[in-house]
Amino acid sequence: MTTNYRLDTIRQKTRGKKVLDVGCVDHRSSNEQGEAWLHKVIREQAAELVGLDFEADEVDKLNARGYNIVHGDAEVKDLGQCFEVIVAGELIEHLENPGRFLRNMRKHLVPGGEIILTTPNPFYPKRLMEILGGGKALVNPQHVSWFCPDTLKTMMLRTGFVDIEITPFNNSQRLRAAVEAMTRFRPWFATNLLACARNPG
Repeated sequence: MTTNYRLDTIRQKTRGKKVLDVGCVDHRSSNEQGEAWLHKVIREQAAELVGLDFEADEVDKLNARGYNIVHGDAEVKDLGQCFEVIVAGELIEHLENPGRFLRNMRKHLVPGGEIILTTPNPFYPKRLMEILGGGKALVNPQHVSWFCPDTLKTMMLRTGFVDIEITPFNNSQRLRAAVEAMTRFRPWFATNLLACARNPG
């Protein structure tokens, strides 16, 4: 599955819903100009949308353009409201305490509400090639953890989520044909993972 799977899934699951988008700035407010900026994609679908991000200056810039984004730490911030859907795109690998984050997100979901998160897959074959060629994987300096399908599911189970589905998908355009061929043979070779799970109430 390609990167369109990520956007298509999030569009479908946020349509007409009250949504929290966590880590919505995606590093820089200038990302707003891109067609694939996730917060804008969700804004086009959701009935109501709130963002949450740690980058205070970027939050201020986006709010000045008409967005509704709260500054805060997603591991502990209490927004004082609950949502039908929470989206966390490429965020969990940046967090010091992913379990605390997931528990906090559960508190912000209505009973039966859904969390959708995406994260890089450590078993993407390019990582192996980096190790073979240079002795180590080229890890994003802002990342502090990696999750495979099994560890991500276990983390979500431990933090109280149910009906957990982990789907590998591909987010590479440059090597798309090769990655697609490999992941048809072994889905665990995909570049990224998409997890959907529910708050039991």
